[in-house]
Amino acid sequence: MGATGANEAPSLGHAVHTSTQHSPPRASGMQQALRMGAAALAYYLAARLGLLIPYIGSHVSLIWLPTGIALAAYLRWGTSMAPAVLLAAFLINYQIGTPAWAALGIAAGNALGPWLSAQLLGRLGFDAALTRRADLGHYLLAVALGMLVTASNGCVWLRLAGFLTAGQWAPAWLTWWTGDAVGALLGGIPLVAMSRASMRTSFAGRRGRFNMALLGLVLACGLLTFSPWTAPATALTFPLLALPLFLMAVLALRAGVLAASLAVLLLSGTAAWGTASGIGPFAGHDTHAGLLALWSYVTAQVCTGVLICGLAAELLASQRQQQAQFQHASEGIVVVDPEGRLTALNPMARLMLELALKEPPGTPGLALTQLPNGNGTSLAECLQQPAGQPRLLTLCRSDGRRLEVEVQTARYRDARGRQLSQLLLRDVTEGREAQARLAASEERLRAITDNAPALIADHDREFRYRFANRTYQDWLGIAPEAVLGQTVASVLGEAAWAEVRPAMEAALRGEAASYERHIQGRAEERWIHVALVPRRDAAGAVDGFYALASDITPRRRAEQALRQSEQRLRSITDQLPMRVSYVGADERYRFINRAYERAFGRPRHELLGLTVREVIGAGAYGEAAPHIRRALAGETVSFDSEITTREGYRCYRASYLPQFADDGREVLGFVAMILDTTAQKQEERRLIELSQSDSLTGLLNRAGFEQRAHEAVQRCQSVGGTMALLLLDLDGFKQVNDSLGHLAGDLLLRGFAGRLSRSLRGADIVARPGGDEFAVIVEQLSAPADAVTIAGNIVEAMRTPFVLENRSVHISTSIGVVLYRGEPGLTPRDLSKRADDLLYAAKAGGRDRFCIDAAYALNAA
Repeated sequence: MGATGANEAPSLGHAVHTSTQHSPPRASGMQQALRMGAAALAYYLAARLGLLIPYIGSHVSLIWLPTGIALAAYLRWGTSMAPAVLLAAFLINYQIGTPAWAALGIAAGNALGPWLSAQLLGRLGFDAALTRRADLGHYLLAVALGMLVTASNGCVWLRLAGFLTAGQWAPAWLTWWTGDAVGALLGGIPLVAMSRASMRTSFAGRRGRFNMALLGLVLACGLLTFSPWTAPATALTFPLLALPLFLMAVLALRAGVLAASLAVLLLSGTAAWGTASGIGPFAGHDTHAGLLALWSYVTAQVCTGVLICGLAAELLASQRQQQAQFQHASEGIVVVDPEGRLTALNPMARLMLELALKEPPGTPGLALTQLPNGNGTSLAECLQQPAGQPRLLTLCRSDGRRLEVEVQTARYRDARGRQLSQLLLRDVTEGREAQARLAASEERLRAITDNAPALIADHDREFRYRFANRTYQDWLGIAPEAVLGQTVASVLGEAAWAEVRPAMEAALRGEAASYERHIQGRAEERWIHVALVPRRDAAGAVDGFYALASDITPRRRAEQALRQSEQRLRSITDQLPMRVSYVGADERYRFINRAYERAFGRPRHELLGLTVREVIGAGAYGEAAPHIRRALAGETVSFDSEITTREGYRCYRASYLPQFADDGREVLGFVAMILDTTAQKQEERRLIELSQSDSLTGLLNRAGFEQRAHEAVQRCQSVGGTMALLLLDLDGFKQVNDSLGHLAGDLLLRGFAGRLSRSLRGADIVARPGGDEFAVIVEQLSAPADAVTIAGNIVEAMRTPFVLENRSVHISTSIGVVLYRGEPGLTPRDLSKRADDLLYAAKAGGRDRFCIDAAYALNAA
């Protein structure tokens, strides 16, 4: 059978041809040649048989079997059969005296018409098994249309060749079309329907042998009626003509279209052969009348067979469908006769009633009331109920379980006219249990929602309430039943509806939405937070939404109290002379007081949310970062910082106090308190300077000297180099102080201090530790000999008399010099001790001189 646009069709070996939309497998070259030869030979022989009984001239026959052969070849093997059909048609026309050109034209039409029918069948989804009445209808339609081409083409060429007169053209065309159509039905149907599966169905096994016997009877009737050797008596002719029609009907019902069409083909072949031989009831003196009678007989056989096959196919398909539904139905089906005995049970009914599945459907003598476990009595009571009304019934099981079934009764009459009752048993056990579970679940859900401290509601797409819990009664004084079916606007009022409508419309668009609003309850005012959750159907479309309203009055009150507390805190902190802030774990400012505005020149709303680094700058943040990390680790931190700007030098005291979560472990942030200590630091420095200064000479006192000596030693140790420590003592100061008085002594000390400072560099350190003792620290000496030069210069400078008001005083000085090159382990006290020893050595050596370490000991001039 050729598909639309295909060139080939399935081979004869295919069991069932179920679709015309698949191309057949390609055959080998030898197979293709054999197929073309078989098609050409069959076409040629059938054409010779048809030309034995021409109806008009020698070319037009009432029965043209080659058309059916060509159509079957196209359907089975595709367009590749066209050359074989064309060749056979040309030969048969040429042999009966048709000119070659006319024979070729007629042959082209005879090949084209069946091909067009095959193509049309391909488009109509034709099934070659012919098991559907629609397939037979499609076959008749395609044949009728395709034969229009063969008849029109053939008559044109016969007219051109002079074989038809103008008056013969119309009868010849009708005869040609009729003969081709009958031939396509007579020869095409069995060849198209023939397959391995149809052969097994029709002729395999005991049933097949009986069908073969019926086919043999049909052939025998044809031979007895149309054979010269077995010419029957006149009285038997018409019974022999009618009997095959009955036999073909039986074959159609028992074996299907293949066996019935083969019977028609055999009978028609014997009738055509006998009539052409002048034998049989159609071979009278009037040839045309006899041929017309033969055609009518064959046509009646063909049409009757096709009609019966179509009806039988539909009947068998319906029976198979009903049997399949009966056997595989999910409900139990029990058929009971008027005497109350079982006539049929499907497997599901046997399973429900605990009957063996392999027993015959209606166990002989088994009445409905004899079913096991006493279930038959209950079913018998259902037979008394009106048809069509379902009834719930409990079936007992041998294991003690109970089966809840819904029983529905139907009554009908069978082929013998008996009224049968059919019980349809539908197992509703799981459904009833599911309903019970659902009811219990709904009850639990209702109990939960009614006792939940929240408003719970379900709305449809029209904003109507489908469910409301009892909290509506408790909070709003509205009974839940009263709101069902009502719209939100009618329940809450137009003002509230205008407020909540945008959120509810968003929920219907599939978005999760929420809002907060104030409501006036029966006893008190409440603030509620409403969450809207879209509800979707099985297809995923939003068909409504759920509303869950929780009481947030405590939260709103707490927020209000918190805001008031924050306002009080802000009022207090804004008056403090320090920066107060709260920094979260992400190092962003969450709270700042007004001092930040003054410090950074920006409004506080711009600073909130910024990081510490963004506010104080990268440089200051680098100094504060380690302390911030310690605070976020849970440590209370205090530290001093300083900054120098164009405006001046500033000092700060910072304290970070971590804030812990309720668990006492997680740090949420820290409170920062920054106090400007610049004035305090300056005062401290002033006091320190006062405490380290000699009031008489303005030089460093002992405390200042010790501090500077300590710092000088540290610098020498860290950067290297050489420093010198000089201790000086005034020679003869006591005599001046005793002889001239303390005022003269003070003036001498001031003069000595001034001359000593002028003898040194500005970076050198000069101090008066006490009495007439002075000390000098000289750092970064280029060579140790520089210390000798400095000490010598000082001794020399002091030999010049000092003028004390109107008196001139001569004194000298003795110096002990110690050098230090950063040796570890030596302290300023050690150096002072060595210098003091050297000072006493200088005094012991005659004064007015200096003494240095042994390596550099020199006598002053």
